[in-house]
Amino acid sequence: MRSDNFVLLTAKQLAGAKPIKKWMFKEGIALLNSHIEQRKSLGLPLFALEQELAEAKRELEN
Repeated sequence: MRSDNFVLLTAKQLAGAKPIKKWMFKEGIALLNSHIEQRKSLGLPLFALEQELAEAKRELEN
């Protein structure tokens, strides 16, 4: 996963100095998904965000 992935950065912030837990990734995915839905409703570009979401979901599955 890229180091600038929104979900990864969100999980790192939730973890602080502790190891990242699975639930932290899930919260990041939910937040990014909400952001994407808001951008869709405004008609804004989504391609890069959707790529980040897919990358995060693949990481969560592993």
